[in-house]
Amino acid sequence: MIKHIVLWKFHETAAGKSKAENMVEAKNRLLAMEGKIPGLLSIECGENITQNEIYWDLALYCTFDSEHSLRIYETHAAHEEVKRYLATVRDQRVACDYVM
Repeated sequence: MIKHIVLWKFHETAAGKSKAENMVEAKNRLLAMEGKIPGLLSIECGENITQNEIYWDLALYCTFDSEHSLRIYETHAAHEEVKRYLATVRDQRVACDYVM
């Protein structure tokens, strides 16, 4: 089993919307990938609740049945669409994949 974790910091404003609006949109788009990508077993997404500049704004936590499924996810059309949106509203991104 593979765990995939991504954290983002968002621009204060982007695409004509506030940070909060863009985070809600990002979360909705990320969660909409559920059931569309083979091998993606679970997906969670949440906004940071701690108001501190060293914390990241939004977190994604996914579980995949194999590394092969993670590789499929990386280039899947549903994921590519979300990545294109996020590129317009995020400031920074960090990720980690590990075997469970």
